Amino acid sequence: MKKKVIAVVLASAMAMTLAACGGSAPAPAAEEKAEEQVEAVAEQAQEQAAEVAEAAAAGPYDPASAGEVKVGFGWWGNQVRDEVTIAALDHFTEMYPNVTFNPNAQAWNDYWAQMTSFSSSDTLPDLMQQDYAYFEQWVEAGDLLDLTPYVESGALDLSKLPQSIIDTGVSASDGHIYAVCAGMNAPGLSYNKTLTDELGIEVPDNMTWDQFVDISREIYEKSGVGVLWHNMNSENPITYFARGKGHEALFEADGVTVTPEEMTEYYTRLKTGVEEGWLFSTEKCASVDMATIPQSPLVFGSDPSVRSWCAFNFSNQYLAFSNAAEADGIELGITSWPEDNPTQANYLKPSQFFSITTDTQNPDLAVAVLNYLINDVEANTLLRAERGIPANTEVAAAIADEVSKVDASYPIIVNYLDFVGENSAPIFPPLPGYAGTVNTDVIQHLTEEALDPASSETAEDLAAAFVDEANQIASSY
Repeated sequence: MKKKVIAVVLASAMAMTLAACGGSAPAPAAEEKAEEQVEAVAEQAQEQAAEVAEAAAAGPYDPASAGEVKVGFGWWGNQVRDEVTIAALDHFTEMYPNVTFNPNAQAWNDYWAQMTSFSSSDTLPDLMQQDYAYFEQWVEAGDLLDLTPYVESGALDLSKLPQSIIDTGVSASDGHIYAVCAGMNAPGLSYNKTLTDELGIEVPDNMTWDQFVDISREIYEKSGVGVLWHNMNSENPITYFARGKGHEALFEADGVTVTPEEMTEYYTRLKTGVEEGWLFSTEKCASVDMATIPQSPLVFGSDPSVRSWCAFNFSNQYLAFSNAAEADGIELGITSWPEDNPTQANYLKPSQFFSITTDTQNPDLAVAVLNYLINDVEANTLLRAERGIPANTEVAAAIADEVSKVDASYPIIVNYLDFVGENSAPIFPPLPGYAGTVNTDVIQHLTEEALDPASSETAEDLAAAFVDEANQIASSY
């Protein structure tokens, strides 16, 4: 709804601009007509906003009054997430048989491509999973529903969420809420504890980079098992590195915070690891599946040369990795990512958000479903904290015993997040819109170069390219 109004406003403004660029002034009648169009669109926007506010002010909505309806819900994830999410949605249908769901589960890259396509045709699902790095872009595009009126009326109850967590779903553009934390997590290094125990190696918390290198070298020399670096096109490792250097964030509105000298150190780490053999090269990366957890080199592979002793992921992924590892007889451990100043680098964050899209035909019902996912104890018991520890603190405590019966990782992750909470700095602001382009157009190809033993690019070359290319994208955004 919102983006359609914006499109009309822009079209009207463009028509006026084009007229102003012509060789002669527009006729008064044309001016009046254009002004009338803009006024009409503005009135329509106000009416639609009033409708949303009026509906929200009515308070909690009874899903039984919606009639026979199918609610669309899209998310990215893995097999475990798919199963627990569908179980929670099925429970909602048990309570309200008139409401069924059209679930749409995709892998990470496929998800964003599909949602972008849906956005262009105004067919986004009613609810969609959102990421901290991207939700501002979706707000700017007019794709996400303003949830503030529903929170103010109590239709969406966020009273049991810490204010700092609520604030992570607030857009910097207008101070309104467009996303609700689906679970708390933190960067977490999942590692093959069975292997490290067999080799007599202790993996400490708050490892420095040098400690991590020493452990990786020893494991590689004794077992042939190496290290698979983060996803190629992710800003996460560079953000962590930048925070460890004292920067509050990697991206600012006008460009990146890191210097070429700092990024030279970052790329030197990667090139050195490949030269020494313990870090996967681009060729070895191409031989493994980095997209699915069951095929991850941490938990899959008969040859040590294609196994990784650790995986750089987030704490909410620990359950899926543990389930996959158990099938291979492996016990996992979890600790913080390595960095020279790990307490400054580490942070707590929303694992994902739930948002409601402006394409929904029944925002009141969508809000009721969102309220259920955030506040219902049975729903969260079924969800098993797979997306992270529930942001609703009362729910997180209420589900602990039941979830621990089916998921032994729940208390492990609760303890880990307690540790991170005491050994971390505040999270960085939501990423600016240009950050996604930097991920795909800059970080990916430079990471591939750094991990390619045949590359002629030096660490200095890669560092200069990162800063220059990222800043050029920022300046043109």
